[in-house]
Amino acid sequence: MKSCPGIGVAAAEWLAKQDPMLVGSDNFPVEVSPNPDKEISAPVHQIMLVVNGIHLLENLKLDELAAKRVYEFAFVMQPLKLKGATGSTVAPIAIR
Repeated sequence: MKSCPGIGVAAAEWLAKQDPMLVGSDNFPVEVSPNPDKEISAPVHQIMLVVNGIHLLENLKLDELAAKRVYEFAFVMQPLKLKGATGSTVAPIAIR
């Protein structure tokens, strides 16, 4: 967990302009880790969550969808009902 590929600030800003409700990835931080700019901590999280209110979903298992070339589907998920929590495990489903 010392390093991980992910999106950078430019990609996060572009994605935010597309007005999504949620951005997900198959890695643990969504963003590149460690951040290339040592002065800023988790800038993608700041852009998505704090500035734009866009939820982040981490550690998605996307290999089966990619292998089957499934690029469009209905996405369904329900987080745990936790009062005052800042995150939750989920059971996402892709329906074709």
